[in-house]
Amino acid sequence: MAIDKYDVVWLVETGIQPNRFVGFDTDSEEFVGTLDVPSGGGTIRHMYYDPATDSIWFGADVNTVGRAVVSPRSR
Repeated sequence: MAIDKYDVVWLVETGIQPNRFVGFDTDSEEFVGTLDVPSGGGTIRHMYYDPATDSIWFGADVNTVGRAVVSPRSR
């Protein structure tokens, strides 16, 4: 899991194909946007939010590194 600067908690649903990023907005207590990981990515692990690029970097069991860009949102 990773938490972005908007306090959205991001996790990845694995076991389904393709894997899916899911966000949980801690202010509204609602799930927000889901995004399929196009490559499948094996099992995604070790997520890290980088505030400088507003991105979530992650590693996968298939020896790859991926990046998901967090969209700016207004509150």
